[in-house]
Amino acid sequence: MKRKHIVLGALFAGSAAVLAFTGGTSADQIVEAAPHRHVAPQAASSSVPSSVVMIAALRARVERVGATGGDSGRALFGALSLAPPLPTAAPTGTDIPPLPPAPSAPDMPFTYLGKQAADGRWEVYLARGEETLIVRDQTIIDGTYRIETISPPTLTLVYLPTRLVQTLEIGSAD
Repeated sequence: MKRKHIVLGALFAGSAAVLAFTGGTSADQIVEAAPHRHVAPQAASSSVPSSVVMIAALRARVERVGATGGDSGRALFGALSLAPPLPTAAPTGTDIPPLPPAPSAPDMPFTYLGKQAADGRWEVYLARGEETLIVRDQTIIDGTYRIETISPPTLTLVYLPTRLVQTLEIGSAD
């Protein structure tokens, strides 16, 4: 690492010496822009000597690049897709199948039996057939229903396979 520092230091010292001893040139001076006189292109080519530099006239962007809605092959940052274009309409004579129905949860399998406030939380008693269930917030029943919230007068359940929300009336908090 020491050798690297010595080489870099020598290069820096050499660059500083060249800069200090070479003096300024005319290229270091500030150059002002000359006023532009517009000359017709035909007259410029015939009467102006070849040593004079001419500035070309400005052209509209649409002339240089093309319109944005027109030729997409000439667009400056146009998109290129190798996929075939999608059809804009169904072919004539074909039947379009109807959309599938929106997912729905099955009918509510629970019947409300009662509720109780225990330890500051609500417990709700539900019946499903001959089975009685005691549920609280965030209870999952058989992996198909989750008790989202219990806030009388409603109990909110989520049917997990389709994530649809259902409510069950449980009466007021009294």
